[in-house]
Amino acid sequence: MTLSRAILCVCVAAALGLLALLWWAPDYLIGRGFPLDDAWIHAVYGRSLAREGMLAYNPGVPATGATSPLWSVLVAGAHLLWSRPDQVVATVKLVGWAFHVGTAVLILLAFRGAAITFPVLTGAVLVALHPDLVSASVSGMEVPLAAAFAALLLLVVRSGRPLPYLALASIAPLARPELTLLSLAMPVAFYVRSNLRALGLMTSAAALGTAASFGLMAIRNMAVSGRPLVATFYAKAGSGGLSVPAAETMGFDSVLGNFPIADSSLLMCGAALAAAFMLYGRRAEEGERLAGVAFVTGVMFCAVSFALVRPIDPGALYYQRYVLPVLPLVVASAPVLLSAGLKRMLHNRTSQAWVCGVVLGLMGVAVAVDGPRRYRQLENDARNIDDIQVALGKSLAGTASDQSVWAGDAGAVRYFGSPFVVDLLGLNTDALLGPGAQEFLNRHPPRFIEIIPGWSGLDQTSQRRLRGTLFSPSTEYTVSGVAEIPMQRHLLIRCDDSAVQGTIFVSQRSFGFRCAG
Repeated sequence: MTLSRAILCVCVAAALGLLALLWWAPDYLIGRGFPLDDAWIHAVYGRSLAREGMLAYNPGVPATGATSPLWSVLVAGAHLLWSRPDQVVATVKLVGWAFHVGTAVLILLAFRGAAITFPVLTGAVLVALHPDLVSASVSGMEVPLAAAFAALLLLVVRSGRPLPYLALASIAPLARPELTLLSLAMPVAFYVRSNLRALGLMTSAAALGTAASFGLMAIRNMAVSGRPLVATFYAKAGSGGLSVPAAETMGFDSVLGNFPIADSSLLMCGAALAAAFMLYGRRAEEGERLAGVAFVTGVMFCAVSFALVRPIDPGALYYQRYVLPVLPLVVASAPVLLSAGLKRMLHNRTSQAWVCGVVLGLMGVAVAVDGPRRYRQLENDARNIDDIQVALGKSLAGTASDQSVWAGDAGAVRYFGSPFVVDLLGLNTDALLGPGAQEFLNRHPPRFIEIIPGWSGLDQTSQRRLRGTLFSPSTEYTVSGVAEIPMQRHLLIRCDDSAVQGTIFVSQRSFGFRCAG
């Protein structure tokens, strides 16, 4: 098949994926917000960038909570175009979907040889149709941007051009810092047995680009917070209560187990064996070796991600999003690797075609069957966030900006509310990560306190003296699937009596407070 026809097939598949989303979740694109409160945090940084020209969480106060500055730039563009939140949300979702289409096309370009083979086209089409990737692309998160960079890294690695790779390695961490792992590992895996000169040039380019990117980010972060990395790293890395072995088991078994194609142990093991053969065998073609690189580095990325952010709730998009950027690499490489393996095991071409066709057909069925469930959950997740976090934020729209609200979920409350927001988890208020946390809180006494059962709470005396408004979902709560973390009920405490003081407990920490009055 010609390249132009293959690209057309991929674009049609992506359009069918979007139509499937509209069919099974008709209200999502226009009628709902985002399925994660973290997406509203991106919206906050994007709005600040558009209005003030800085990455700030509270107006005029630079912050280091944006883990994807490049995505914030794109979200800022939506805020420059529109003023209404619903218009901004719809634009961000469509921009994300456009990056999803671009990712599938980049995968096709990376794997293609002299002609587009059936396994290569199948892999790209499966990426375009994959319900988890379609859902992530319209989630308001940076996943589709990071996935596009992962695919672009693969494409440029194959080209062997160090200067473009240096530029790409310097920009990729701005989309997602963990992409650094791919930019460093891909040239090693691809060239270590074939071209030592290219290996040296490409790895040097990756190292220089990475050093430049992280160096500039560290300078900015040090100036803002006194720490070289973003605040979210210090707040999240290694948290969750799972050991590294348990996190890896949970991640590979339960997180990847939620994704069609990646959820098949037999398929993944077969692809892993084929990848090892393609990387270290002597008869592997260039495209087959590249598929091995995509699969192996994608799995490495997942392993590092599970160690950094322990997946205590594997069915939640919150934890899945950390590995979704490399799912296109795993999904697209599987058909190429399996086809190459079958070609070596089955010498009869007819048998090869039949077996390969059956396996690839089963992959397609798995993707199609999972779609309705995934899209319905996406819409319900967004409904949950609208009912709780967005409603809570809107209830604070009339509060004076010189008042403070202490919040646990800090996205929608800052986007829709007017008061100064203290992020009690420290993701956007880095002062809470250091020894001066209590002093900072004393300077911002709360007029309101958001309590999230399972994450935060007040001492018993304060609970009896203070009253608030309860925000709960109108449908089954699907944002989190862990019963031990009852996040579906948020209580906004009104703290307007300056005689009231007490203790707030937040994620194994405690702080004293006195109401603003």
